[in-house]
This record gives sequence, structure tokens and C-alpha cells, in this order.
Amino acid sequence: LLFILVTFSRSFSAQESKESPVADASNIIAQVNLFSQRTNTIIADFTQVKEMSFLEEKVTSSGKFYFAKENSLHWEYTSPFSYAIILNGDRIRIVDEGKVKDFDAGSNRMFLEISNVMTGMVNGTLLTGNQFSSEWIEAGGYFKAKLTPQQAALKDYIDHIELKLNKSDYSVDELKMFEKSGDYTHILFTNKKLNEEIPAAIFRID
Repeated sequence: LLFILVTFSRSFSAQESKESPVADASNIIAQVNLFSQRTNTIIADFTQVKEMSFLEEKVTSSGKFYFAKENSLHWEYTSPFSYAIILNGDRIRIVDEGKVKDFDAGSNRMFLEISNVMTGMVNGTLLTGNQFSSEWIEAGGYFKAKLTPQQAALKDYIDHIELKLNKSDYSVDELKMFEKSGDYTHILFTNKKLNEEIPAAIFRID
């Protein structure tokens, strides 16, 4: 569960001094909703950096990300290991070095919450629902939201999430998730392609 949770992100530090608070984020959220409405699929490369208190060095991995409406996600790690997480509706499949495990998210509240968070980050529902409270700042090329969980099921694991949105199209450029333990995961999305056809087999859970 924790591994799935932390797989939820350019540099946060480069423009920190130029950031300023956003008094009214309603227009940003409206633009995110518009982006969500007109985006049926997303394909992107990602790089993930994970910092854990019990390791001296950060763990870096990379792979491919796929999203399709309404509720389909595929995170495929290709370096330094082979690992995939597939969400299709209320079903979850984990493929670890060729070994497959399937779960029914609907029968387990925590799996369901994880599924909702992961898809909500992409389709914008995290910004409009009641799962998180939000604080906004902006800089030259981006908006950044700090999302704090409001529901007990998530508070046990997540301290807060930071989403960095590209001002040009309101898609997610970066995601940074901070756990209660102090560990964090930072994901950078690159080479994003919107509304390109994705083979059904990418999301298939037989």
C-alpha cells in the first residue's frame, strides 16, 4: 500500500524567490477543469526521486505514464527496475518483474482512496472535491497548489501534496508528495502528449 501511495512531480527551488500567493484561485481551478474536459488521454515520460529517512541517498527511477478517461492509469517503471501499476475502474494490477497481482479497489477502502487520489491528480478533481484543502502560489511559468488532506483515511499517510501546473495549458508538470514520516516523492513529467490514441491493452486487466 505504501509503495503504491508514494508513486504519485522541473526544479522547485529555481524560482522560489519569485513566487507570490494567489488570493483567488477560482480562475485557476476553472482552467484546470477546462483542461480536464478537453483532455481524453495523456502520455508522458516521468522521473521520480524518492527520499527516505532510512537511506542516505535518494532513489531515482523513471518510466512511462499513461492516462485515459474516465478512470484508467498506467505507471510503468523501466529504470532501474521493471514495475508497473495499472488502474482500470475499481481494479488495480501490480506487475513486479513479470509477477502479476490483482486487487479489487472497491472492496478495500484504502485501495479506493489511493485510486481516487491518483486519478484526481490528473483529471483535476483533487482541486474541486472535499478531500483536500488548498493554498496557491504562482511564479513566471507556473501555478503551484499545496493540498492538505481533510479525510482521516489519507491523513494517516499523507502530510500534504504539491502540484505544479504549467501556465500554458494547466497540465501537471510536477508532483511532490510528503508523507507523515517526513519522506517525500518528487515526480517530474516530460514529453507530454495529449489526446493521442492509447492501445486498450495498456490498461487491460483480464
